Amino acid sequence: MVKYCTNKLKILQLVALEMHNNRSNSTKRLAHEVNPHVASALGHSRGNTAENEDFSSYEHHSSQSIVSFLCRFVVCLSIVSVLVFYPYTTAETDRYSKNVWGVKAQHLAESITPRVRSNEFPHNVGLQVGEAEYEAVVNYTMQPELTDYVDGLLTKYKPDYAAVVAMKPETGDILLMTSFVRNQDEYQNLALHSEFPAASIFKIITAVAAIDQGIATPKTLYKYNGKKTSLYKKNVLRHKDNKWTQTVDLRQAFASSINTVFGKMGVFQVGGPTLNDYANQFGFNRPLSYDLQFAPSKTNFEHDNDWAIAETASGYTKSTTMSPLHAALVASAIVNNGIMPEPGIVKNAFLPHGPLLYNRKNSSTRVVSTEVANDMKVLMRATVRKGSARKSFKGFFRGDYKSLDVGGKTGSLTGLNPKGRTEWFVGYGDSGQEKIAVATVIVNKKKWRVKPAYLARKVIEEYFKPTANG
Repeated sequence: MVKYCTNKLKILQLVALEMHNNRSNSTKRLAHEVNPHVASALGHSRGNTAENEDFSSYEHHSSQSIVSFLCRFVVCLSIVSVLVFYPYTTAETDRYSKNVWGVKAQHLAESITPRVRSNEFPHNVGLQVGEAEYEAVVNYTMQPELTDYVDGLLTKYKPDYAAVVAMKPETGDILLMTSFVRNQDEYQNLALHSEFPAASIFKIITAVAAIDQGIATPKTLYKYNGKKTSLYKKNVLRHKDNKWTQTVDLRQAFASSINTVFGKMGVFQVGGPTLNDYANQFGFNRPLSYDLQFAPSKTNFEHDNDWAIAETASGYTKSTTMSPLHAALVASAIVNNGIMPEPGIVKNAFLPHGPLLYNRKNSSTRVVSTEVANDMKVLMRATVRKGSARKSFKGFFRGDYKSLDVGGKTGSLTGLNPKGRTEWFVGYGDSGQEKIAVATVIVNKKKWRVKPAYLARKVIEEYFKPTANG
């Protein structure tokens, strides 16, 4: 604030000097010291002054005085204009938002998170920055039309619990973050809820680990016994070929979410410590909060216990939990060629009278190579075309969206918080010009009303509708 006031005083000095002598060299030096833009405006006005004085040399002395006064008035007006609009320049924005106002993402998070948890997105908030307090006007990254559309779907189907998150994979800008609870007194915004069982969504981590370690490719073959959805110790730890043994490649195993294949992969190929390292790399067990606070997703298994590794690698455990917001980040990393963005919901924040307090800066981290991400897209495309999400995407690729690249992963497991059957879809859409990452989760106690993969399809259709329809 001291620098800000000092600059204002210097500009006022400049006005006084100009009124005294509009050709003063000291005025020029002071102008450059304060702001080159001020000097430029001053120089331009003086040019006009010189022209007017040359013209007025042919007039009466009294007319010359009037012209001189008007020229000085124009100069002063130019300086005052710069004084008024000076805080809005890019340089000023950076200087004051960082060094003077001191507003950071964490300050916004402390202020807006309690409201967002209640499904409210306030535009007027109070910010506490050290001993200073500010009343700020907040603009969000979300798309209101997309939010209204999804809220309409949730109201139509009325699941017991549901949450939907969509974001721009390149930037982490949250486009949509909404939830629905049939009994409104039980839970707040479930998009931030990190106690959902991750279920088979964790197979993304297992597959990434195997591919990145050079252990597997989408075409690597695996043998397994038992049902696709079951997980038994004898089929994982003591496999024996028999007449019922089936062979599938990794692409098929991922698309159909075959638990035994991923259990064996975790135990005999990836290993517990490495599996947990990749989980951490993709955001588990650590804070991901930026301008919004939410609890981290967690893995909780013994790294040297083979059965615990198998359960975790296949997603067949309640001890691995995940929030929908984090799930959307995982999908973002895949469609964004291995780069995971930092999530953000606040675009910028201003003081009510105008000066910028905060402007979102995009940040990201590479979690896997582009090559690994491309292999994961192969697996995820198979899920929506031939795998566990094919029914929800039936007819999708025959119409306006046939050229759209879409992939995903389903997951299903009974959870305890909230209690009921938890079903997931985590995926992406990519038109070549635009991308979106989507995470949907639905919990129903008894009756199923809508599948999360179908909700994700509708989000993708709505988002790409202008592109698809030309």
